Amino acid sequence: MASVKNMGLIEDTTTHVAKKIALDLFNYMSSFDTGSGGGNMMTVPKNVFDRWLSRFEAKAKIDPNFFMKNNNS
Repeated sequence: MASVKNMGLIEDTTTHVAKKIALDLFNYMSSFDTGSGGGNMMTVPKNVFDRWLSRFEAKAKIDPNFFMKNNNS
């Protein structure tokens, strides 16, 4: 395990997983965007994070790696 950690594989995997989870959240939030923020702003309902987290947890119970299967980087 120490050899793997020294090679940076654990950190790379953790970063990759974090990016996949963040992308899933961003895509979910984007689906609620009303477009009223204009420019680089996203306007979503206040409870969108709670809704995403509930959805994420439910999907993770069925398949803990579901977010890794998305073809988006």
